[in-house]
Amino acid sequence: MPIISKYSSQKIETILDEVMDVLHKNDVSVDLSLMVLGNSITHIINSQVPVNKRAEISDKFVKALSSSINKEDK
Repeated sequence: MPIISKYSSQKIETILDEVMDVLHKNDVSVDLSLMVLGNSITHIINSQVPVNKRAEISDKFVKALSSSINKEDK
């Protein structure tokens, strides 16, 4: 069964495009991009998720990230 998001695909794509534009505009390397995005995720979890839910949320995020990565060249 597909996962249904409460956010529209268009809203997600618009925000993603804006974030990617900032990274491209600043000619950011892969390493720095991952560092900045990882630090952003850490900041969001630490500042907006209750302490008792942080481990659960981060575990779910890691699983979702891992399952969304293309593990083979197509």
